[in-house]
Order: sequence, then C-alpha cells, then structure tokens
Amino acid sequence: MADPERSLDCPSTSMVTRRARWLARGAMIAAVLASTVGPLGAAPSDPPKKVGTERIVVDPKPMAPAIAPPTTTAPTSPGKSAAGAPVEIHKGEEGLPPGVAKMRKRLLDAAYSGDMARLKMVMQSNEMPPVFSINEIGDPIEYLKSQSGDGAGLELLAILTDLLEGSWTRIKPGTPQEMYVWPAFVAVPPDSLTPDQLVEIYKIVTSSDLEEMKVAGKYTFYTVGIGPDGTWHWFKLAD
Repeated sequence: MADPERSLDCPSTSMVTRRARWLARGAMIAAVLASTVGPLGAAPSDPPKKVGTERIVVDPKPMAPAIAPPTTTAPTSPGKSAAGAPVEIHKGEEGLPPGVAKMRKRLLDAAYSGDMARLKMVMQSNEMPPVFSINEIGDPIEYLKSQSGDGAGLELLAILTDLLEGSWTRIKPGTPQEMYVWPAFVAVPPDSLTPDQLVEIYKIVTSSDLEEMKVAGKYTFYTVGIGPDGTWHWFKLAD
C-alpha cells in the first residue's frame, strides 16, 4: 500500500515528465509569439505606405503670352450740330478745293494790307457781288467803314483775318447750296464748345457776346462764305 504522504508531497515520475513537456511547449509558443507580435502589449506596426509621385514634363520652349486682339476705336467727331449730327471741322487750307483756297488767300492778303481798296479789287474780280447785309447797303466799302468801330474799316479787316485763320466747316455738301464757311462755330451749339474751341472763339467775340449766343442757341457774329468754285458769297453777321 502506498504511503499517502508521499503521494501528496512527491509527484510521480510521469507527472514530472508531463509537466516538463508542458513547460517546454509553453516556452516554444511564447518564443513564436514574441517573434511575430513583438513585445507584450505592442501592436504590430503597419507596413510602410508607398507615396505616389507624378512625373512633370517641362516644355523647353517658353509659352508665348496670350495677345488680345486689337481693339478698334471709332474716331471722335470734333463737334456736333444742335441735332446731334457730326460736324465737319477743319483748319487752314487742308481739305479746301483749289478755288476756295485761292479766294481765302486773296482775302487774307487784302485784309492784312489794311487797304480797303485792295479788298474792293477782290470784290470786283468776283463772279458776283458778295453780300454784306440782308438790307440794301449802297457802296460796300463805305458800308464796311460805317460798321467798323474805327470808322475806316480796319476793325472789320481784322475780324476777317481772325475768321479766315480759324476753323471752317462745309455745309450742305453735295447740294447746289454747298458752302465753305468760317468760322466752324456756325454749325456747333455755343454751349457745347470744347476748351480749345473756346480759346479760338474768344479771338472773335467777347465772353459776354458768347453768353448771349448761348441764350440764342447759335453763333450770331460775322461769318464768311465761299462756294466750292471759289466764288466769295458773303461777309456778314450770321442769320
């Protein structure tokens, strides 16, 4: 009969052998886990992610800047009539028909001479007597002298030079009434004159005269009219 105390305190050889096998198996499993999972409590690290790259191709030729299509600006009219229509305005001889340019020069030469007799010669060589007033005047030279502030006609000769050296316009083009007229302000409302046109008109009239014209709505001082063929038609106050 086996000793009960030995059975409790001294395990049998088979039990020891089985325990050793369990311990050896546990050590093997722990080693495998350690090599796979890592240290106790540490989570396995994720494999490194690949960063995507994009290949950029550089064109060796620089890109030409975009060029906007040219814009076309319509020319501005130098003036407008009371009805809003463009007014043809010029200066000097440019644009004048040869006959008109010749008559203009003859009148300027006579006026600058200060000799009323030379102006009379231009009148006599004209195709028709120029108009100096809407009324009957008799002798034109005497009439011009009577209308001149100095009594000798020189003031009117000075006005004639100022007119013919200023801007001109063509009225009723293409009709039997076509005329080249000085100054061009006859076709432009007085209250629409530009600064440079005001400087020019102040050579002919005073500021108070211009204010009266603004009230009347039109130019009312002296004008000169020459036909396309060079005929001198008038030198008088505007209608």
